[in-house]
Amino acid sequence: MTIRTVALAALAALLLAGCGTGGAPTAGAGTSGPHAAMAADLTGVRWLPADGTAQGRAFAEFAPDGTWTGSDGCNGQSGEWTLGDGGALQATAGLSTMIGCENVPVARWISEAVHVEVDGPDLLLHGATGAPVRLVR
Repeated sequence: MTIRTVALAALAALLLAGCGTGGAPTAGAGTSGPHAAMAADLTGVRWLPADGTAQGRAFAEFAPDGTWTGSDGCNGQSGEWTLGDGGALQATAGLSTMIGCENVPVARWISEAVHVEVDGPDLLLHGATGAPVRLVR
């Protein structure tokens, strides 16, 4: 073997070693596509309807204490939430003001969701039937 062949083989081995994962990935790390959400994925973010409805006035925010607050575009909304294994969501919606406006059904989306996933920077709320609701940061 020539020195050049040995050097190329060593370089290839170093490059391949740099491609390793360094261990098992954590939930969501290095995965593509939707994956079950964890509580830390939901909290500390103002979630907005992905279609831009109500130009940022409709939103939901999940607090670490198990409460959520939000708006349908002009009416304040709130409730409680818990997240179980595999992204199983249990949430309630409390009383809301009743001013007529965009009335984006944020409280219904949250209270009817049974499973929540993260898809990149987005949050997917899955109800028992139908397509999931996509919320963005």
